Amino acid sequence: MPFSPPCLDPAASLSFLPAAARPPAPCGVAPRSRSRSRRPLRAVASLATAAEEPAAAAAQGRLESLSQVAGVLGTQWGDEGKGKLVDILAQRFDVVARCQGGANAGHTIYNSEGKKFSLHLVPSGILNENTQCVIGNGAVVHLPGFFKEIDGLESNGISCEGRILVSDRAHLLFDFHQTVEGLREVELGNSLIGTTKRGIGPCYSNKVIRNGLRVSDLRHMDTFGAKLYTLLRDAALRFEGFEYSTKTLKEEVEKYEKFAERLGTYITDTVHFMNQSILQKKKILVEGGQATMLDIDFGTYPFVTSSSPSAGGICTGLGIAPRSIGDLIGVVGSIIFQLLTILNFPPP
Repeated sequence: MPFSPPCLDPAASLSFLPAAARPPAPCGVAPRSRSRSRRPLRAVASLATAAEEPAAAAAQGRLESLSQVAGVLGTQWGDEGKGKLVDILAQRFDVVARCQGGANAGHTIYNSEGKKFSLHLVPSGILNENTQCVIGNGAVVHLPGFFKEIDGLESNGISCEGRILVSDRAHLLFDFHQTVEGLREVELGNSLIGTTKRGIGPCYSNKVIRNGLRVSDLRHMDTFGAKLYTLLRDAALRFEGFEYSTKTLKEEVEKYEKFAERLGTYITDTVHFMNQSILQKKKILVEGGQATMLDIDFGTYPFVTSSSPSAGGICTGLGIAPRSIGDLIGVVGSIIFQLLTILNFPPP
């Protein structure tokens, strides 16, 4: 039998044109009449429902069989909806952990009453009251923003006390890091990176050149001021527009003395906690920030973030072995907002 290529009816998609202006139907296919009677859909709907039931059961089984340590990662440039998925999956896990990034992540979730929560550093499992949340050593922590998130959650009846652990190895992100990032973008002119100006990059820079302050430094306030002075002095030497004074340093130290007192119950050796949780057979879900194409090594360099939001960042950002990691769920967004921003196109 000779092969007959399938024929499509362009006239069906041009119904907005007058009848005389429409092209003839190809292959001798007559245009469809609008006056035809509608067939009952009840039987069709029943068949569809019956066909969907096995698929739904298979999907449910797949969720229940997720590995002990699983991860949710973005596969593009961010804004794929990772937070919503983590919020849904959290009820099946004992621990939800952030392994990298800082408050540049923006994860929007809703509680059962439809109340909206915009999380930037707190893991998206916080709405599930049985979930322990962890901010790992690979993250950078802006304490003013962190406590603002906690205050917002607790004012809406969500308890955070004892439910969030912050790594003693995580680096502290200061307000001056945000100032430095803004100055750096101005310096680059037309070649700017287009960062969030949350200070993430400068904080990781201090980490890499080994003069940054870590959460554990809050336990040693007697040396905290001297270390912070070194950071401020280096920033002033590097950027002509950066200014600071002895008064600025004193006020910052006093502010962080109060933060240290409040954060005390949150500070934990999360590397030990995570590995103990694995030994205890607890289920762990890792929440990635940003996305793979923003990875410092594997992304669209230099238009990337300053950490590793791909699979490798789970190991280094939480201190767990690669053999512990099982399922990785890649989230894809229908609209690539970050790419549109880089190309200076307005989002739809």
